[in-house]
Amino acid sequence: MYVRTEVRKSTIFGQGLFALEAIKGGKIVCFFPIGAQVITEGRFLQAVREGEQPIVRTGTRYAGKYYTIGNETEPYTFLNHSFTPNLLCHCGVIVARRDIPAEEELTLDYRTLVDDTDLGTYHDSASGREIRGFSARETLLRTAREFIEIVEGAEGWEG
Repeated sequence: MYVRTEVRKSTIFGQGLFALEAIKGGKIVCFFPIGAQVITEGRFLQAVREGEQPIVRTGTRYAGKYYTIGNETEPYTFLNHSFTPNLLCHCGVIVARRDIPAEEELTLDYRTLVDDTDLGTYHDSASGREIRGFSARETLLRTAREFIEIVEGAEGWEG
C-alpha cells in the first residue's frame, strides 16, 4: 500500500479497507502484481470451479487473459465491491478515482477484476445485483480510458 490504511468492520461486507489519510484523486494507492504470481484466465477459472479459495479470494484480472494471485496478507485483499467505487484498477495499478477523505472505505468495481463467464458471478451486498466481470478486452478498454481521464484531470499529477 502506498497510502496509510486500516482493515476494519465494513458496512458493505465483512471486513473492509479504510483510508487513514486523505487521498488525492489520481494518487496510486497500491500495485497488485508486487509479490504476486501471474496465472492464465484458464487456471483462474479452474480454481473457481474447484473452489480453490486462496486463488479465488486473491485472483484479480491483470491484463488480457492473465490474473495475479497471492498476496493473501496484503491489506488490499479487503477492498470491497461497489458499482460506484472510489478506486480504479488498471492492469494491477490501483488509483484513486477522486479525492477520498480519511476514514472512507476504499472500494473497487469487481467487474474489472473477475472473469465474464457464468463461473465467476458474485452478488453486490448492498443491492443484491449480480456482479459479472467484463471481458478481457472490455476491461482493458474501460480501465485505460478512465485511467487516462483520471490522470489528465489530476492537476500536478505525480503518481
